[in-house]
Amino acid sequence: MRCALIEYNHYHEETLPTLVRLLNTLGIEPDVYMTRRARRRQVFALASELRFRLRRVERIDRLLGLPFRLHHYELLIVNSLEPLANLTRISGSKTPLLGIVHNTELLSTEAAYRSFFSRPERGLLVLGRHIANHLARGGEPVRWISQVYFGQPPPRRPDGPTTFAVSGNVEFTRRNYDSLLDAASELAQGGTPIRVRIVGRSTTRDGQTLRGEIKRRDLASFELCRGEIPHLEYFQLVAGSDFALPLVDRTADRMRPYFKTKLASAIPLAIGLGVPLVIHRELADAYGVEACGVVYEDGGLPEAMRTAIASSERERAGWQEALEATRADLFGASLANLREAIAEVRA
Repeated sequence: MRCALIEYNHYHEETLPTLVRLLNTLGIEPDVYMTRRARRRQVFALASELRFRLRRVERIDRLLGLPFRLHHYELLIVNSLEPLANLTRISGSKTPLLGIVHNTELLSTEAAYRSFFSRPERGLLVLGRHIANHLARGGEPVRWISQVYFGQPPPRRPDGPTTFAVSGNVEFTRRNYDSLLDAASELAQGGTPIRVRIVGRSTTRDGQTLRGEIKRRDLASFELCRGEIPHLEYFQLVAGSDFALPLVDRTADRMRPYFKTKLASAIPLAIGLGVPLVIHRELADAYGVEACGVVYEDGGLPEAMRTAIASSERERAGWQEALEATRADLFGASLANLREAIAEVRA
């Protein structure tokens, strides 16, 4: 089957390795269209076994226009239909299409998205079982995939204190950094050695504020990336850590969507790279990862980090086994969902 996998944005490309792996498993070798900036970050650096052809998305609308350029494909998969301009530019195509909506609140607030998916040759995909379950209440089932494949990271080598990774650009609306600062301060006062890796851009306004607070509290345990780093380095820093911290809890309304309608991307990243989680209990329940690390309630992050630090090799091996089982389950379910979604739009 001739398939085009398109990412118009210079972000969200972390989903592409999973999609290509799923398509390869179905016997499809897609043409992958990406921006120049996204290509430079090399999201496929750890996934050399994948079969695809890399194309420049900047050229896709040239010459006789997008419908002409895409008419020879039998299936289109648009990796992110946000912002609205992405929806508009692809709307003229009559080729069977699957579109991923990352911000599912658009499905209820923007009529253009509801209209777009009203045609039978167009199907919706969301990024997580918990999101699909929430959207499907009282309606039709919603297809989902989970981005849990990034390639094969090198094995972790112990190199010092227990390391906790916080992945993603520093944005206070997405994570509870105050809880992390408080926990790191409490552990430092007790003489517990740790390393905290902030794996993502900290040159944002919130990043500068975080840096100032780390300095004010005299926390030597933090390592921060400054600018944008390639995916190879990004994956290696997370995979080389002992634990991953999503830092999403119930203490603020702004984080509640991550329990129902949004994806806390640190969780599938940890699953895909095999890094045990230190995670809020309700968030772990929503994502089905209760057995994949240490859970805590609101305010319980310091004790959870202590539990993680004191964990035995046997406990960590158990969490690794749970991560592997969870990854296999999510990939298998994603494969079944994608197969059915393709059949529906091509019927």
